[in-house]
This record gives sequence, structure tokens and C-alpha cells, in this order.
Amino acid sequence: MGETLAISHWALAGFYTLFIIPLFLFRYWQLGLGKSLIAAVLRMTIQLSIVGLYLQTLFEFQNPWLNSLWLSVMVVVAGSSICKRAGVSAKRFLPAVLIGHLVAMLGVLPLMLAGVIKAEPWWQAQYLIPVAGMLLGNCLSANVLALERWYSSLKDRAEEYQFYLAMGAPNPGEPFIREAVKAALAPQLAAMTTLGIVSLPGMMTGQILGGTEPLLAVKYQLAIMVAIFISASLSVATTLAIASKTAFNVYGEFQK
Repeated sequence: MGETLAISHWALAGFYTLFIIPLFLFRYWQLGLGKSLIAAVLRMTIQLSIVGLYLQTLFEFQNPWLNSLWLSVMVVVAGSSICKRAGVSAKRFLPAVLIGHLVAMLGVLPLMLAGVIKAEPWWQAQYLIPVAGMLLGNCLSANVLALERWYSSLKDRAEEYQFYLAMGAPNPGEPFIREAVKAALAPQLAAMTTLGIVSLPGMMTGQILGGTEPLLAVKYQLAIMVAIFISASLSVATTLAIASKTAFNVYGEFQK
């Protein structure tokens, strides 16, 4: 396999001009999304450029403390984003989300990096940061779905919860947690079911474009898909378990 083909700055800048197409459509349909698109593209470009420069520094130093610091920043930002997008109070639920992320990362990352990829040392930034980013991104999506469904269900179906509570159910909130977990993990299951037929995942495609043998790229992709589903399951389960302990008063009443 060949080496990765370089992308020139001018070629990439020229490719950006294709954004004229959605901008024209937004204007034609009067959607009012033009400014949002421009802001999103600028933020994406600036953020990824900064991250790229920072990752180069991490790769050069290979310092476990620097790696841990950046991983901590990723976890906190992801947690804050989850609470905001799910429409729940960050003050009340951010600790649960952060603990859920930590459980997922500590339970999956060392096993994958040391046991499957066999990176030496397992915490080197070249493997730790990209893999952690993929796991956190999927944990973010799963937790947004889980928290939003769980919280809205408890509010909208308060009478059903009160019925379970009045009937002396040992865990009246369990049906709502079960429903939230199903909603959160259904997209993950659908993605695994159609992988390779409907779509070629980004990690596998990127490795092939980078010169990796296709079968080796497949192994990496299978490993990351296993890690994604396990980490999402751990994160969602932990987050909802802790959130359900803090969302009710001593009488079992849901505090909105």
C-alpha cells in the first residue's frame, strides 16, 4: 500500500467553495441558516486546526499527564454538551454524566489500547486521544438520547410514575430507565447491523486512504465498534443509575 497523499492548503480552500451550494439553497428556501452555517464552518475549521497543533505537541512530548489533562477536558466538554442538548440541569446531572464517562473510559480504553492494539505504552497520545475521541463522541450521542427520553418521560407521564409509586413498586422509575436505554442504544445497534453494506465507517476509510491494508483496517474498525458499543452501554447505564438517585426526594417524588 502507498503512503498517505498530501492535501494542499489551496486544494482544501477551493473545496470549501462548495459551501456556496447549501448557502444558495438556504437563501432560496428562506431558511435563515446561512449565518449558522458560516459560523459552524468557521468554528469547525478553527477548532480542528487548534486541536491538530495541540495533538502534534502531545505526540512529540508523549507525557501521560498532558494526555490525561486533554482527556479530562474532552470529558468535561462532552458532559456539559450532553446536559445542554438533553435539556437537563447541568448542576444536578453533570456529575452523573461525568462519572458515566469516566467509568466507560476506564473500563474500555486500557483494555483496547493495551490488550487489542498493544500500543506501548498504552497511553501514548497517537492512540489514546483519537480512540478516546471516538468513544466520547458516541457516548455523547447515546447519553443525550438517554437523558432526554428519561427526563421528558418522567415529566410527561408523571401520573404513570405516581401510579407505580402508589402501588409500592420497589423501583417505580425502572420502566422509564429501560425505555431510555433502548432509545439510546438503538442507533448503535442499527449502525453495527448495516456496517459494511450501507456505509463504510470513517475510521476504516481513513486508514485505507492512509495506506493501511484493508483487512487490517477492518480489524481496527471491528475493535473500535466493539469498544464504542460497550463504552456507550457503560456510560448510559452509569449515568441513568446515578441520575435516578438524585432526581427524586426522600418520598420518591420526581423533582423537575
